Amino acid sequence: MDYPKSVPSAGLVNGKFIDENPLTGTPGSLIPAAWGNGVTEEIVNVIKAGDLMPDETRFDQLLLAIQIVSAKGWNLDSALPIASLPQPTVATADGRLAVTAIASVNGGKVSVPAGVLVSIGQEVVAGKLGRMRTFTTQAWSTAELLPSTSYFLRAQVIGDLLTFYMQRGTIYDVVPEGLKGTANAAAGGGFQSTPLDICLAWVFTAAPGSVPVIRPIYNRHRLSWTQTVNGNGVVYLPLDPHARAARLVVGNPTPLPTEISGVSFAPAGWIGANYCFLSPALTTSSNYDTGWTTPSPCTIFTNNFVNDATVTTLTASFDHNQLRSLWQSYQAEHTLGSTSAVSDELLFAMGIKNHPITDYSVGIAVNFSAAVNVSLSWELIR
Repeated sequence: MDYPKSVPSAGLVNGKFIDENPLTGTPGSLIPAAWGNGVTEEIVNVIKAGDLMPDETRFDQLLLAIQIVSAKGWNLDSALPIASLPQPTVATADGRLAVTAIASVNGGKVSVPAGVLVSIGQEVVAGKLGRMRTFTTQAWSTAELLPSTSYFLRAQVIGDLLTFYMQRGTIYDVVPEGLKGTANAAAGGGFQSTPLDICLAWVFTAAPGSVPVIRPIYNRHRLSWTQTVNGNGVVYLPLDPHARAARLVVGNPTPLPTEISGVSFAPAGWIGANYCFLSPALTTSSNYDTGWTTPSPCTIFTNNFVNDATVTTLTASFDHNQLRSLWQSYQAEHTLGSTSAVSDELLFAMGIKNHPITDYSVGIAVNFSAAVNVSLSWELIR
């Protein structure tokens, strides 16, 4: 693009436009239609390249488009195939966004806080290449939600901005081919976070005027947690509605020399359980099968002697529609310093647990006592 130098009637002076001067009788320059249209097209092309819709009432779009295009970067060497982008993350201590529920005349509203860092992928070439971006959340609230409806709070990058939206759906919705959901859609919004679309919370509305129920979703680099505990206390195993299964490994390599170390689930919420002891010193097993009628937690540690060294592995599968999970465990135990297999025990156990709202907010409670460097490793599987 250049000045219309080839149009004699344009009246350029020194190659540039001039104003009319009534005192000297000098006419002002004329702007040919072709030149005016060309300039406009140049600007509109930049605005469109920034994924913006040209708006004649706005005067900041060219600058915004330049910033967007610069942020995208047209150097494809700095982009990655979308399939290789990492999962989005929320930069809070636990990887969850603190979403607030608000009662209103219909199904209520939810709001998002300002000032939280969120990393998420942005497409550079649609469906092929993308790059990771980091945004700081701005305060945002939904419109009125419908009563008695299941929603998912999500976010994706639209027009270079981190954009929150609500979409109805279930937790078993399939990930869309384009890896992104649709704002205000009537279904399909419960799919797990993708590199281009982050799922932040499962939201239930009830009767008009009630407060929505919020179950936050973890978005962190790895869905695993490790902790070493000593003495007596309680820890919580994180849980969220997108967990399909989970693994727990608990090790007790250096037990207390004068007391029995114990690790066990808190008893609340268990429908029932049973277990079977095996010992190489016995030819029969010892069964406990009354847990289905008298609820008992699935076993983690069953140390029967001082100085027992123990390791337990547990796996769980979750049915979030029914708010329950099925657990199974395998434990090996040996008395530290013993040279006899009589002290050995193997334990097989299983049980079903209900999941109240508290399990989603704080996690599944695990009690420990007389612990010496008991290690726990917990992983959610999606």
